Amino acid sequence: MFESAGLTEHLLAVYRLLLQRPELGRSARLDELAGELGQTVDDTSADLEKLRELGFLVQSWIEGVEYPLDPSLTFGRLASRREQEIEKLNSELRSDQLAADRFTADLANFLLQRTTRDIEIFEGRDLANQRMQRFNPDKSVWGFIQADASTTVDPKTFPDRPHLERGVEFRYVYPESYWKRPGARDLMHLVFSLGGQVRIVPSVPFRLIIFDGKSAVMGIDPEDSSVGAVVHHSRAVVKMAEELFLSLWDRGIEPFKEDDRPPERSISSQEAEFLRLLVHGATDEQVARKLGVSMRTVRRIAAKLSEQVGASGRFELGVRAAQRGWVD
Repeated sequence: MFESAGLTEHLLAVYRLLLQRPELGRSARLDELAGELGQTVDDTSADLEKLRELGFLVQSWIEGVEYPLDPSLTFGRLASRREQEIEKLNSELRSDQLAADRFTADLANFLLQRTTRDIEIFEGRDLANQRMQRFNPDKSVWGFIQADASTTVDPKTFPDRPHLERGVEFRYVYPESYWKRPGARDLMHLVFSLGGQVRIVPSVPFRLIIFDGKSAVMGIDPEDSSVGAVVHHSRAVVKMAEELFLSLWDRGIEPFKEDDRPPERSISSQEAEFLRLLVHGATDEQVARKLGVSMRTVRRIAAKLSEQVGASGRFELGVRAAQRGWVD
């Protein structure tokens, strides 16, 4: 009981004895008190001093006499003192917690600022488009265009025209399906007339724009551009994006140049890409997104190729296509 305040069981025993026999509180009877407790006079003197410090013993108006206070008073005072000490500790704890919270918040803010220098996240198509409009490249713009089936092509509203007119190097890789859309050829002619470069490939892996070799913009979800975009400024990420871009750029063909077109083959490059995706386990929905065509077009390609090789299902189509050397 109250041991944390220094009131041990032994001191309680001394206090109890003094309450029962208050006459032992006279200094002249210290030897007798020590005998009752079974200890030395020095130890008893030390016990009495501790009880005085705790407020359990007070001096009487008679010299050389002290008496123990009533327990209801002493324990009440002790409890009140302990409550004050606890409140002080709680106050110190709250102060320490606030200081710890400030420290943690400052560190988190520092880490966030350091992180946001390398990454920006824009949720939703509108915020992503607004951020794209704030880029003002002065050296280069490289990118993959991943057009979905609903994408329209209008050279009059081409957003990169101001960059091209300022002499910024412009390299874009378009999927083959984009080339077949109304207005696409006019757009390509416009880009070429302003000094830009374009390559056509069967499909692109995801939408990617690289500004000045310093910032790489890509979708949060490569399969759904409406989710938003992530802007990477980290040199390591931008370098990887550049390497990926160049690997696809080197495999593309330039429109309007017959000598750059692939040799005639029994299937088109779009059909070859369909087969490649097929043998890698892509679903019809994934194939449509990768090729930038509708589900109806995907099914039409599958039906045409299946009829051409005499296949009755997707698996057999993949096997027969491999036998003919259409799939690497």
